[in-house]
Amino acid sequence: MRRSVPLLLVALMAAFPAATGRAQTATAELTPERWRITDPAIARDRAALDGLGLRLAAFDTVAAPGRLYTRALAQAWLTLAGDEYAMNDRSGLVDDAFARASALVATLESRHVMLSPQSREIAGSPSIRPDLWKLADSLKRTAALRCVAEDVARLEVTLVRAGHEATICRPEDPHPHALAATAQGARVRTLADECVLHVPVAAAPVEAPLPETAPAPVPEAVRAALVRLSALGNVHFDLNAETISAASATVLDSVVSVMGSVPQVRATLIGHTDPRGSVAYNLALGHRRASAVRDYLTQRGVDAGRLTIGSQGKTTLVAMGADARDYALNRRVEIQYSGPIDAQLSVRRQEGDLQIERPRPKAPAPGPRRTRSAPKVKRLR
Repeated sequence: MRRSVPLLLVALMAAFPAATGRAQTATAELTPERWRITDPAIARDRAALDGLGLRLAAFDTVAAPGRLYTRALAQAWLTLAGDEYAMNDRSGLVDDAFARASALVATLESRHVMLSPQSREIAGSPSIRPDLWKLADSLKRTAALRCVAEDVARLEVTLVRAGHEATICRPEDPHPHALAATAQGARVRTLADECVLHVPVAAAPVEAPLPETAPAPVPEAVRAALVRLSALGNVHFDLNAETISAASATVLDSVVSVMGSVPQVRATLIGHTDPRGSVAYNLALGHRRASAVRDYLTQRGVDAGRLTIGSQGKTTLVAMGADARDYALNRRVEIQYSGPIDAQLSVRRQEGDLQIERPRPKAPAPGPRRTRSAPKVKRLR
């Protein structure tokens, strides 16, 4: 009987670290996009991002090329998830990036590596620059990986950022991530050449180039319609409201008319608020305003598949003052158009439907106080 007690203690001590390890490797999930509008939900998601970062920090000292690449790729995905979460991205890229980072951390914790080519099907980021993707895949199969492991991982996620950038920026806008991908690709080639002398980097098979065809010119009717859209870039709202006013309805009716004549045009509707109120309240209010504009357009014939909505709450102000007009300018939904590649879709803000909040009536000044006179007492004679 005396020997059974130590054996029981040993068994319990052996089981406790295993259970603890399983708890540490469990990854919290992010709140679904539609519910990321409250401060507690945002705080939970921040804790999940930070918790995954702490798990990843345990591998800061890895040195083997495969594990070094896997760790750097997990860090790049986690950084992307945090950046896009802070921007309130609703394309699905945040969840995809967080899931990939979580899977890579789990791979490291199981003492494996991830060197297979990444899937190009990434939410919110169409694949671009196939030449740089092929370069990254080929280097992972060569001895040069020991010199470029972290650079290759960062290049792959920069390509994802550049693809996402192409979906939210107009052609004439700056594309810093696309430029960064080109620079990183040149650096990776140089480092690989210097790392393995006289050993060529495995090249992807050369595909016969397709004949280049000039893009079809945009018809004059389409250009004229796009000029009209350039003056229909926003509508405004009343204080704490998402109701479409009569003046805003006139603007949106023009949008319906033009989009009906130009089926190539799509629109992104971004809701905004003035700076008063909490972050969570204003994100939800901006989303309701964008939804109201979308519902108005679809009810009048615009295909819902051509419309995307989002909210930036009070984070993107167009007027920095604190008077009634500045507040009215900030309470808006901005309409961002995208269309034929060689057509300019820059828009101008209109102010014809501004809704200036009425000043609150002042309380009436108190009048003179009436005092009751003392009752007259009749004296008996």
